[in-house]
Amino acid sequence: MSITYLFGMLGGLALFLFGMDLMSSGLDLVAGNRMRGFVEKVTSNPIKGVFVGVIVTAIIQSSSATTVMLVGFVNAGLMSIYQATSVIMGANIGTTITGQLVALNITKIAPIIAFIGFAMMKGLKKERFKYIGQVVIGLGFLFMGMEFMSTSMAPLREEPSFIALMTKFSNPFLGIVAGTVITGAIQSSAAALGILQALANEGLIGLRGCMYIICGFNIGTCVTSVLSAIGSSKNAQRTAAVHVLFNLIGTIIFVAASFVIPIDEFVADFSRNLPAAQIANMHTFFNIVTTVLLFPFSRQLSNLAIKLVKGEDKQLEELSLRYINPKATSDPVLVFTNIKAETNRMFGIAKENFRLSMEIFYKFDEEKYDIIFHNEEIINYLNSEVTRYIIDALGNRMDDELAASLTAHMRMVRDIERIGDHIKSIAESAKINESRELLYSERSIKEINAIQTSIMTMFNTINEDISKTERNNRLKFYNTKVENYVTTYRNHHMDRMKSGSCDPESGLLFEKMLIALERISAYTYNAGKLSD
Repeated sequence: MSITYLFGMLGGLALFLFGMDLMSSGLDLVAGNRMRGFVEKVTSNPIKGVFVGVIVTAIIQSSSATTVMLVGFVNAGLMSIYQATSVIMGANIGTTITGQLVALNITKIAPIIAFIGFAMMKGLKKERFKYIGQVVIGLGFLFMGMEFMSTSMAPLREEPSFIALMTKFSNPFLGIVAGTVITGAIQSSAAALGILQALANEGLIGLRGCMYIICGFNIGTCVTSVLSAIGSSKNAQRTAAVHVLFNLIGTIIFVAASFVIPIDEFVADFSRNLPAAQIANMHTFFNIVTTVLLFPFSRQLSNLAIKLVKGEDKQLEELSLRYINPKATSDPVLVFTNIKAETNRMFGIAKENFRLSMEIFYKFDEEKYDIIFHNEEIINYLNSEVTRYIIDALGNRMDDELAASLTAHMRMVRDIERIGDHIKSIAESAKINESRELLYSERSIKEINAIQTSIMTMFNTINEDISKTERNNRLKFYNTKVENYVTTYRNHHMDRMKSGSCDPESGLLFEKMLIALERISAYTYNAGKLSD
């Protein structure tokens, strides 16, 4: 075979992969941030998780990307391994969409599709339409790459050695190994499937051989998620293990069934008389059947991954970034996930500090006092580091919605840091109370307790799984309630001061407490409005 044909095949593959990359990045810019939010908000309902996996992966064109996203969510504590398992199952179905697109066999008009996409990118002013144009031009390049590969592979029909090699893939073991190695190397089962469809269209490989190679594709696509889990938490590693187990068990079932049931003949019967369509349907059939069979055992699959990946995560030094890698600012998906996780961590520390500060105000404890100031140091550190990380991340290319979310989180960490400052003020007042043995009336303690209860409700509301509108309405209600309390109790306090029933020094600290609590409420309201 002439070296020219090999160059043509490699060029076609490059164009195919480039087209896939353009489509994926374009779709991510159009809907990526919404998709990330869609995945993150998936409930514990496994059926909903499967549908989320199908939809998201169909849009971003990569089950590997979806699984890497899930590994990041689990590592950040935003999703459990049980939630991630059902989404992974759906992702395997969603990834078959690319193969079905290739099976449309519209290679003849691919250049026109690419030109339309180019015209949209260059001629339209709105960013969203430009991104859609990028998707269209990517689709055109994908089909042009398929055409180049098919044309370049045509002479292989006359090569006895190559034909002999292809017939060996009817052996399940060889087919699975070949599929695993190819997909592991190029890290895209969709691209590997495109190559296989090009070979089949030229009559170089039969559907039965393709069946086993497709099983290997599904195992090989796990490489990306496994690599992303290296160095992550144990649960993140278990999420990657679920991806491997799902495809491995599915392959074992499928291969065992193929010796009893003529699966290739069954798929060929309901497919068009086009090899690419038969292969696409085989890929879809494999993933749907595997999901249907293993879905009832999704919890057992998660538990198996937990047993295989043993051990617990080491406790990290508190004065450090737990979820953010300061050197990694290139991937907007992971950047935002990690920022949100670190912000949630920071908010949790502030909430705990508020609880401790109120406890020592009523009954001083030196150990709790020290914990508060240690936590305050962590809050200040996180404010500085997260803000710096967000500023670096905003220099990367991303859609406007994601940029707005990052900016909102920058303001949110600033508000949390200010919450921490006022909590520290309460702790300092508690220390003064202890050292000077100051006393408060029963009524003033009840007043402070009423404000504390409303603020703690605000903290808890931010963590609740409710709509943004409902959360903001609740926060506004309790913030207004605190403002009214402060006004009323300040008047009560002035009356006590005038009547001489309140110690002047205690009275000054009571006023200081009202100011601190009012500002904690205000900043909690601001931070809660910015969270998503």
